[in-house]
Amino acid sequence: MKASLDYILLIVGLMALVDYALAQQANLHTAPPLADDEAHFNSSLEAILVPRVVGSRGHQQVRNYLVNSLKSLGFQTEVDEFKERVPILGEVTFANVIGYINPQAQNYLALACHYDSKYFAEDPGFVGATDSAVPCAMLLNTAKTLNSYLAQQFRNRNDLGLMLIFFDGEEAFRDWSRTDSVYGSRHLARKYSQMPNPFATAQGRSSRHIDRIEVLVLLDLIGARNPKFASFFENTSGLHTSLVQIEQTLRASGQLEGNNKMFLNRPAGGFTDDDHRPFLEENVPVLHLIATPFPTQWHTPNDNAANLHWPSIRNFNRIFRNFVYQYMTRHSVPVDLRFRHK
Repeated sequence: MKASLDYILLIVGLMALVDYALAQQANLHTAPPLADDEAHFNSSLEAILVPRVVGSRGHQQVRNYLVNSLKSLGFQTEVDEFKERVPILGEVTFANVIGYINPQAQNYLALACHYDSKYFAEDPGFVGATDSAVPCAMLLNTAKTLNSYLAQQFRNRNDLGLMLIFFDGEEAFRDWSRTDSVYGSRHLARKYSQMPNPFATAQGRSSRHIDRIEVLVLLDLIGARNPKFASFFENTSGLHTSLVQIEQTLRASGQLEGNNKMFLNRPAGGFTDDDHRPFLEENVPVLHLIATPFPTQWHTPNDNAANLHWPSIRNFNRIFRNFVYQYMTRHSVPVDLRFRHK
């Protein structure tokens, strides 16, 4: 009987994913045009594209910029600050930056990236353009281009809130490992898993704050020429499919540049460690948007503004803002994509 029940739950879950993807597809033709704001993107990227190793002056400047930008866009802000001893540098102060719209909502769509740059003793000027200054600017720009909708129609909804998370300390200081990496993400996932859910008294609701996150969408290594994004997780494959369909629709209507297909309708075929890992271990559904293969300039001095590919950046911005807009506008009931453990 148990095996039969598990099979039924699997089928129901897959049907829900298919329904979600079809609903997204149907909505593609009704969404209004969402205009670019390249001046805002460029100014955001310029402010972030500096050496910003944890503990440095540039790191503090970028942290302040993120907080001020979120506030100016109408987000309630939270700075999750903590100290930890790390290899090479000793004790440092980390600070995750989080912005909320509708913090009182039952559930959240969470968009995330990391803002620290990697420590290289031999390259103190390393700026990490794709890793991850561009993704940070993309999140801010998504909020800016959707600001009218967020302020006039989305605000004060009780069913769904929007979180923008800028993780600190993603980069390893010596060698990537479970303990020397994703410092900020590990801290925030632990903190949120221990915080109570104010809606826990509702029937069937989890008692943990972290379970209010319907999906964590993580951006990383974006900004190089012709990136490719495949689907990493079965439970969010429907969301990835909607990105594939949005790209197809925008390209067919002449709103994208060039002919490179970014979003591939296939599984990634492996796991890429990143800031999502601590949330994934808490059973938070994850949509991991990381370019694979990695950009050739990854972790080299060439990961700078001169080697960014602006058509790819503009295309991603257009696709992603449509995806976020559609998720919010069609959200009417909680979306539960969590894995069901046997």
